[in-house]
Amino acid sequence: MSASDFILIDGLYINKGGGAVLLQYLIEQVAASPAAGSFYFLLDPRFEKPACLTGNYTVIANKQTERYKFYRAKGGRFRKVFCFANTPPPVRLKCPVYTYMHNQKLLEAPKRWKERSWWKLYLKYLIIKAFNKNTDYYIVQTPHMVQEMAEVGLKDAAHCLSIPFYDNSKYAVASPPFADRRKNEFVFISNPSPQKNYPSLLDAWEYLLDQGRTPVLHVTIDHTAPHFEARVKALNERGAKIVNHVYVDPRELYFNCPFLIFPSIMESFGLPLLEAAESGMKIIASNLDFVFDVVEPSLVFEPYDKASIAAAVMMAMDSETGFPRVKAKNEIGKLMALLTE
Repeated sequence: MSASDFILIDGLYINKGGGAVLLQYLIEQVAASPAAGSFYFLLDPRFEKPACLTGNYTVIANKQTERYKFYRAKGGRFRKVFCFANTPPPVRLKCPVYTYMHNQKLLEAPKRWKERSWWKLYLKYLIIKAFNKNTDYYIVQTPHMVQEMAEVGLKDAAHCLSIPFYDNSKYAVASPPFADRRKNEFVFISNPSPQKNYPSLLDAWEYLLDQGRTPVLHVTIDHTAPHFEARVKALNERGAKIVNHVYVDPRELYFNCPFLIFPSIMESFGLPLLEAAESGMKIIASNLDFVFDVVEPSLVFEPYDKASIAAAVMMAMDSETGFPRVKAKNEIGKLMALLTE
């Protein structure tokens, strides 16, 4: 193999959350492909490497200086580069470069840079903008993200490729019939970051409680949000039924509960929507474009209106609603073809 035969997957800065799940899935797909020997990986030391990754990778500190040194020393070895963590290479390469943009908050930051809570994200956006000329294309998961990329001015729509991919194998099993599931239980698997909209969700559950309705709500609020934990405790003391798992493998809930409730206001993809749909759940979600890029939900609500959320929950419990229709498909084959052709 000549020095320029490698395809680089740059996974630096990826270490947890949805990005880590997708990177692990991509590594597994590469390892199982005939072209496995053509790939080389750059990884963050915090990333838990899958067992199938046995060679052709480098681990460096997750610092811009170290990334720059890596590309200056080895950039000429690659015939294609796929940067996985939103940020193009720090140097211009002679080969085609693709960058995976999977954080919509980075695209929102230029509009909200005057707000102190957005300063860190805006700095990251400025770094991306400084390196923007070093990538030929961005890859995103939905048409909504293509539009967001074009609006912020990083690339035009022709240079933003919508290629959704995700691991749907763990949900490709027979799930219990809807009629056999636990009654009136709703699931929201998410960290407590602002765009997930927990305040409105908990407001809605309090509104339902005041109406004498006590559906079960399953959430995953970790200890970084003690104010939400306290709110859940206070509502339960009043008679609400909110179960905080902190962390849980969602499959058991997705297979045994009837409804996913999804109050998020900003997502680059919305993977739980697909996981829930493929698990046989009905979906009650925010009436926002990113939702409809992924699925056609069973019911929608206005995400900042507790009464609207509560009304959708009551309709789900009291009426027959349709099952969601999946609109985004797993196109991992298309991505692999793009990288290896």
